Amino acid sequence: MAKYRFLSDEELKELEEEFKHFLITNGLHTQEWEEMNKKNPNKAIDIVGLFSDLVLEKVYDKTEYLLHIGAKELKAFKFFKEKAVLLGIEYKGEGTIPLENTLEFITENASDMLIFSTGKSFTEEIRSKEVHFLVQNGAFASDSLIFDFLKEIKEKK
Repeated sequence: MAKYRFLSDEELKELEEEFKHFLITNGLHTQEWEEMNKKNPNKAIDIVGLFSDLVLEKVYDKTEYLLHIGAKELKAFKFFKEKAVLLGIEYKGEGTIPLENTLEFITENASDMLIFSTGKSFTEEIRSKEVHFLVQNGAFASDSLIFDFLKEIKEKK
């Protein structure tokens, strides 16, 4: 059972070479892997789960910024080693927050925005689970642009 989620077939195909190295490192060469798939598919699934966890753990460890955009709310997260900071806006105007040209939209509709912030501390071991939870709920990796923009606005208030 995977700690986070199983990688999709497409993701596994993209990581085929890494998966082969993972199998070899764990003492499974092509013949042994094929035999396991036929004779013990549950064990093969467990191994794919371990590989999936390893890959996602590396990705989550490197994730610094996440962004979640809803119809009327935007949340920008910055992850540190043992805490995360959330800067968000709640849009009170007409329409919805767009996925594209978001900074321009925020600037043009600033009078209809309520900005908020909060933080959360956690242990280093829990960090990846926090990132995973947000990704599973619609957040996606981002650069620092929107977070820094909201931080600048918040500091001016």
